[in-house]
Amino acid sequence: MISYRYQDRDTIVHRLNPFCKLLWVVCVMVLAVTFEHPVYIGMLFVASLPLVFAARIWRQWASIVIVFGFLLGVVMIFINAIIVNQGNTVLLEATFDVPTLGTPRITLEAIFYGLMWALKVVAIMSAFTLFNFTVHPDDQMLTMIQLRLPYKSVLVTSLSSRFAPTIFEDYDRLSEALRSRGLEMDKGRLLRRIANRTRLLIPLLANSLDRTVQVAEAMESRAFGQGNGRTFLKRLKVTSFDWLTLAIAFVPVILVVFNVISGYGNYTYYEKLDPIQPAAIEYALLAILLLASVSLVIMGSLKRRIDLD
Repeated sequence: MISYRYQDRDTIVHRLNPFCKLLWVVCVMVLAVTFEHPVYIGMLFVASLPLVFAARIWRQWASIVIVFGFLLGVVMIFINAIIVNQGNTVLLEATFDVPTLGTPRITLEAIFYGLMWALKVVAIMSAFTLFNFTVHPDDQMLTMIQLRLPYKSVLVTSLSSRFAPTIFEDYDRLSEALRSRGLEMDKGRLLRRIANRTRLLIPLLANSLDRTVQVAEAMESRAFGQGNGRTFLKRLKVTSFDWLTLAIAFVPVILVVFNVISGYGNYTYYEKLDPIQPAAIEYALLAILLLASVSLVIMGSLKRRIDLD
């Protein structure tokens, strides 16, 4: 059974300062929103793979990003292909008109545009998944609070991220309990399998509500939210090496500004797809972006050597 809880694997990625990894996630989001070229978007997704392997979270990452990314891609491609009728390369066209929408048709440009937006979301999802599996939830909360974000909102977000793995584990335990009582969850027709799994909803909801009440009582007993001053048991320190890592992790944002000013990384989807082949200088920019994106692996390896010394 795959556990979705945080596990301290003591890897080079786990050892990095949470601020460095958070900045890397922000950089991936900025690049994903800014770039339109398919090669650049694909590079963003590929850049997270070395970090995933270095952190040894491949199974957890794949079960979330690949599965949900595939489902998200199918949904986004389908919706975009149905709603957007623009594009010169018509693959399928209806023989009737829809009021205010015209003649429904499916174009290659609409499918490709939906695919690229799905890849953008998957790249961002991959970065956040890596952050959640390599940063302890307490350190995530401290990172946000030290950035002067509202601590009540930060706590709600942190509790939500902790509840999700717990619900998955409850689901697995309840499924095994029902199988031990002779209920075949994965046999029969589709409707039958769906009906069998709906039996898990009530106990899952009951466990979640009970856990929520326990957390609320614990927070109330500790007078959460009372008083303006706050103290911390520990604070995340940023060393000189962490500042250097932050500077290197910020390089992709600088390159984004350069690309936007220079006009690189743009791509036209409608009414006709541009050639995917990048310009000659863009290969050098892509190489620098890829190196800067995976710099956390290099810096994490150096940090391990410094800590051992």
